[in-house]
Amino acid sequence: MVNAKCLRIGTLRLCLALMLGLLAVPGYLVAPVLFAKAGAVSMAGMLAGEVFHMANMALILLSAVVITLWLMRSSGMEVGRMRWSLLLLLAALIVTNEYGISPILADLKAQVGSMDLVAKDDPIRQQFGIWHGVSAVLHLISAIAAAGMVALGPTGRGESCSS
Repeated sequence: MVNAKCLRIGTLRLCLALMLGLLAVPGYLVAPVLFAKAGAVSMAGMLAGEVFHMANMALILLSAVVITLWLMRSSGMEVGRMRWSLLLLLAALIVTNEYGISPILADLKAQVGSMDLVAKDDPIRQQFGIWHGVSAVLHLISAIAAAGMVALGPTGRGESCSS
């Protein structure tokens, strides 16, 4: 029979792994394939935007689950400052990307219509490129934070699930 502590640790491990996957797969597998195979840059961008939006919503939810589980921890379960810092950094970056940068990118796309028809030296396209680059850097830092949390494990020292 699985005890509550082991169930909580297993749930935390799963949440952390899912968070890393939700950052790595869309950003470094799905988006490059879409841009290589979709034909039109605007179609690939629209699809990638939807994938990132869904991943971001899941990441925000998973961050809340991890926070809740850490706050509910038993007295013997030490989380540690590094884990909290990485989670808060990841959550802040995801929220910034989703609610700060994504609306700017959507507005710039709306101004130009199809990116396929806009010259590469167009000021709006260049501004889009800058904001897209900022978003990509935030995504990379988020992925590194998630990898750090997975590497550190769900809880601090002394936490195991041996029967």
